[in-house]
Amino acid sequence: MSSDSNEQKPDSTSIPPSGVAYRTSARAPSAWGAVRDALAAVHNLVALLRSPSVQSRIILDLMPELKVGAGLLHAACEEAVGGDEATAQVGAHGVKTVDALDSLLAAIAATPTPSSVDREAHANRAADLADELEGAADLLALLDRAAAPVATEVVLDLVAREAGRMSGTARGREMLVQFAGISPDCVVTTDPYILGPILSLLVASVHASGVNAIVLRARSSPRAHFLVEPARLEDAALPTLSLRVTRWIPPSEAALRRIAEQIGASLEIEGRRGSIVLP
Repeated sequence: MSSDSNEQKPDSTSIPPSGVAYRTSARAPSAWGAVRDALAAVHNLVALLRSPSVQSRIILDLMPELKVGAGLLHAACEEAVGGDEATAQVGAHGVKTVDALDSLLAAIAATPTPSSVDREAHANRAADLADELEGAADLLALLDRAAAPVATEVVLDLVAREAGRMSGTARGREMLVQFAGISPDCVVTTDPYILGPILSLLVASVHASGVNAIVLRARSSPRAHFLVEPARLEDAALPTLSLRVTRWIPPSEAALRRIAEQIGASLEIEGRRGSIVLP
């Protein structure tokens, strides 16, 4: 979820540098900043629980801050429940996950001197919930952004390459995927700050089906589209992209279809492959 700045017009054949977004989000960037800070606190809890040098008293002292963060996450997800069907599904999943986080925090607070086994179990549970919430928060932010897309002319190959570069510093699992580009260049009109995350989500979908070696293909015929599927032996020589892939959660497919619809694209997800055809 990148923050937004004042609307400007990018170059017609390139995507602006990472961290610069040429549109105005439907929701204030500060709202997502608070959510991101709350998620960072949960990830920090995982690290503290796994560090034997950190005393339990220090973790207990952080409980009030963690509970405030959980409240912010709950409020953001609960607000989403009142949105369209796809947004409501993500919000409901987020509320359920925050409730589980509240229960975990209560369990940690109730055990002032946990054993190393207890701490590891708590850390594993917190990490799992953090990944679920990260996936939900990213979907909500992208749904929010897709409500007001800003289209510009971009090179299809560059969308994929920039999506990988811009995702390198964010949270989530870093995955290397093979990339089969187009020659000559294919120029499309779309919002690259929505299309890029869609590609990462398609990779997450294919990976969730049990595929580890994945190829992303850009195609211009019969219409401009991206295809994500299991890599073949002959794909080994292709260049690689590093993409940040958040967890594929139960409402991800409905949200992804809604996001694609907002930019006039058509989406197909069929088990071990997924594609998006651009308008």
